[in-house]
Amino acid sequence: MTLVKAFLWIGRITAALLFVLWGAFFLEHLTEWFKDSGRLPPWSVFLIQFFHLLMLVGYLIVLKWKIVGSITIILGAALFFGSLGTNAMMTFFAISIFPAIIFLFVFYFEKSGRSFGKTLPAHSADNLPQFKD
Repeated sequence: MTLVKAFLWIGRITAALLFVLWGAFFLEHLTEWFKDSGRLPPWSVFLIQFFHLLMLVGYLIVLKWKIVGSITIILGAALFFGSLGTNAMMTFFAISIFPAIIFLFVFYFEKSGRSFGKTLPAHSADNLPQFKD
């Protein structure tokens, strides 16, 4: 397995885990805010929930389309955590965009043809110092 494939799987696994984690929070907040249909929350709650949903959709999209999903995750997380406005949200934002950064990294190395797992060319061993026993 190449290092790029390993990072691809790391991105997939973290996207799935974060989808489950933030999805649980999303469902819990939905049930809390919307349990009484007679008293709906303010419009800002609807907007924040939409940003949260956008982030969750990004975790699913990134499994198929790396760039579109990564942009959706970053945009959704920035809007969601930015709208909450507490200091700890920067940490949550950084954790939430981790799969997006991994997928962008993988996309870059796949498209550029570069590999950070290459071995040295055979002739480069001639340049190494020789030690005698």
